[in-house]
Amino acid sequence: MLNNKLIGLLQSFERREMTRFREFAFSPYFNKHEGVRALVAYLSAVFPDFEEKNCGRKVVFQEIFPGQRHDQAKLALIFTYSMRLAEQFLKVEQADQAGEFQDTYLLQQLRAKKQLSLYKQTLSKVEASQQENGTRDSTWYYKQYLTATEADQYFNTISERRTDDSLQRKQYFLDRFYLAEKLRDACEMQVRSRILKVSYSNPLQEMALSAVEAHLDELGKEPAIAMYYWLYRMVSNPAPSYYFEALRALNQHQSALPIVEQKAIYNYLQNYCIQKINAGEERFLEEVFQLYKAQLERKLLLENGVLSEWHYKNIVTTGLRLRDMDWVRNFIESYRQRLPEEARENAYRFNLASYFYATQQYDEVLRLLIQVEYRDLRYSLGAKALLLRTYYDLDEYEALSSLTDSFKQYLHRNQLMADVRREGYYNLFKLTRRAANLRANMGYYTKDKCQKELLKLQRGIESAGAVFNKSWLLEKVENLATML
Repeated sequence: MLNNKLIGLLQSFERREMTRFREFAFSPYFNKHEGVRALVAYLSAVFPDFEEKNCGRKVVFQEIFPGQRHDQAKLALIFTYSMRLAEQFLKVEQADQAGEFQDTYLLQQLRAKKQLSLYKQTLSKVEASQQENGTRDSTWYYKQYLTATEADQYFNTISERRTDDSLQRKQYFLDRFYLAEKLRDACEMQVRSRILKVSYSNPLQEMALSAVEAHLDELGKEPAIAMYYWLYRMVSNPAPSYYFEALRALNQHQSALPIVEQKAIYNYLQNYCIQKINAGEERFLEEVFQLYKAQLERKLLLENGVLSEWHYKNIVTTGLRLRDMDWVRNFIESYRQRLPEEARENAYRFNLASYFYATQQYDEVLRLLIQVEYRDLRYSLGAKALLLRTYYDLDEYEALSSLTDSFKQYLHRNQLMADVRREGYYNLFKLTRRAANLRANMGYYTKDKCQKELLKLQRGIESAGAVFNKSWLLEKVENLATML
């Protein structure tokens, strides 16, 4: 019984939804079947503890039909009816959330019933409400299109010999809805084709782009169209000018776009900056930092008031690379209580340790890393890499060497780690030990031997493939070169 579709669906409900579903089942407009009411009432009573002891077939049957002989076919039918009712409930719940679309349904009903006076009043209210809505995304264009379509149907119904702009407005909003959706999908197709190595068929894409470019003075004023046009140019062309055009469009039109789209747009911009940083264009480090700050200011990185520990870490890492120490320290403390409770202390200690490493307070780094719990692979790897860098900077060669040996065993135990991650960390530890060994023996090697060992190390880094914290390692190798 626990594998039943209805119970599986109800397990995804929140308490409030379960209560509403019970009320729904007892509404005679939606359901008059007493067996369904009894089943839903019982499941609501035991919610969310759908266990075998209270949801076994015989247990449920006796709750619905007390004293009757067990009839599995009868019970199965009740579950089938209840599942249909649950699906109807979800439809009604979703329709209730899409309030503005319901206005179109009301207009259709009023027109069909020839309630033309009430229709005109309702249409005026709907049109005024849509204009007051500050959002100008593709969904807004679509709602305007539906309203204009309905108004045109009304005009045909009354058959008055006068001019009416409903058909013109219908085409106006249809064009903008189509272009906004087409451009948004073009952005996503471009990104997915690169990441997932898939090919999409989109034969009308160039036509849509050409239409926007031919009327850019006009269409460029439409928030969704302007935003996704420049985003598409950015994701399909590496020229930085398109990034800055997309950023300008965001700054100009952000308030006219819904929160969910704002988040997606920032993600596009961040990924572009990260690609540029990985390609060696360090100026985009400041760009991605400003994007993070803008999202923090608008609370776009928060989900139900909670900041992901990985957003927290990425922001700290970026700020430290830019040496904005005061801002980073303030951020670490200010957003500590915004972190998920189960990860809060781990994330706080690890990122504070990173801050102390950047400010060369190594005793604090060691104190905090001892307190970091290594249940999460990413924390474990990050903490070990930070400890490695700390030992190197402290000239603790024996501790560094011991850490490297234990890390090899750690990699051997974690066979499920992705190959690129395994290679990147393995090379970091191996090459850092070689750098530490060279530094420890500089007083004993001849200058010629030091130069040869340094050259071997530099070539080893160049040929190593993935190396995490590579910029840090290269900086340390450059320091060794100045010591010769």
